[in-house]
Amino acid sequence: MRGCLTVGIDVGGTKTAAVLLTDAGQVVASITEPTDRSGSPKEVAEFAESLVDHLLREASCSRDLLKAVGIGLPGLITPDRIFRDSIILPAWRNVDFQSLLQPRLGIPLVVDNDTTMAALGHMATIPKHQRPRCLVCLTLGTGVGGAILLDGIPLRGIDGTAGQVGHTVVDPAGRRCDCGNLGCLNAYASGTAITARYLELRADHTAPMSTKIAAERVGLPQAISQGDPLARRALDEAINALIVALSGIVNVLNPEIVVLGGGVAGIGKAFIQPIQIGISDLSFPAPAQRVRVHQAAHGPMTGAVGAGVTAAELATRADSDAL
Repeated sequence: MRGCLTVGIDVGGTKTAAVLLTDAGQVVASITEPTDRSGSPKEVAEFAESLVDHLLREASCSRDLLKAVGIGLPGLITPDRIFRDSIILPAWRNVDFQSLLQPRLGIPLVVDNDTTMAALGHMATIPKHQRPRCLVCLTLGTGVGGAILLDGIPLRGIDGTAGQVGHTVVDPAGRRCDCGNLGCLNAYASGTAITARYLELRADHTAPMSTKIAAERVGLPQAISQGDPLARRALDEAINALIVALSGIVNVLNPEIVVLGGGVAGIGKAFIQPIQIGISDLSFPAPAQRVRVHQAAHGPMTGAVGAGVTAAELATRADSDAL
């Protein structure tokens, strides 16, 4: 196997995904492992290195074929790529993760926010002549991550907090968010929040025992597909919150594409379609007609692919600088 091989790693609140990519963006190996949210930055760096070695062994490749690594982390990343803080990794504060991992790898490394990597991963699947001026990406998993690309470049803000759509307030008197505020989108549309609401509804209603057993056995997405009305209600409440938040984003930024990723988006058309319709109803006519809601192109691996693609760009720049 020749060419520029890169690894992309997406550290999520529940799972960590990693992929090995060719220079053409083809996934040649992948792995998904549980995330240890109690792990220290040093332990996560060791874990990331082990994932790199696992992928290389799976593809029968040596380390000297690897040109760069990209890693997405679930938290606020400053413009100089310092991990500032996170509700997903609450013990991490002002961590220079690159300085921990890069010496272990000995090759170029790029660190960024996990949803930013997912946005870049989806963008890479769009032909260059069709790429949007503005793309908004939300990942709906343990939390609600957000990222905005303008002409393919992440909008970061001076403090690195730009794009945090998950902390858009959809109900000022609403549920308490993990960040401490009331009514954040994160408290309604994350997988964690939807599951918590579903369990709350089950506690307040008498559901058929067979439905309860099925839901416990197969999980919320399957319960929705099997027609559990309480699961559907919990999902609809999340959809309504997303419509409120995204309609405002559409009016303010006029994006051509809104990408939804993470486990919740894996529900598919039954989730994506009502959001598309709702945004069209609430937003200004022109941006409402233009915007399209997409499911993340690589599903749960989109963030890892984006990290790998970003690493490939870093490797190309490093090679150019060396000439």
